[in-house]
Amino acid sequence: MRITLRCPRCTFRVTARTSRELSRTMREITFMCEDPECAHSFVAHLEAIRTLSPSAKPDPAIDLPLSPHVRERVMQQMQLIV
Repeated sequence: MRITLRCPRCTFRVTARTSRELSRTMREITFMCEDPECAHSFVAHLEAIRTLSPSAKPDPAIDLPLSPHVRERVMQQMQLIV
């Protein structure tokens, strides 16, 4: 799957030109508008913000909270076990 983004100025397609890791859960991406008349360039952040499916190899150094609906499902499963 490809992430698509539109130029916030003219709504034309943009292309990621560079990216750098800011942390294990965040990247900074520089985009440039593909419309030569606009040519707007800007920076965006891509960040992991919550867990939808817990990892089989969790890293205690990374704190990604469970999504509320996942937390509710996990709590219900725990109640069934008890």
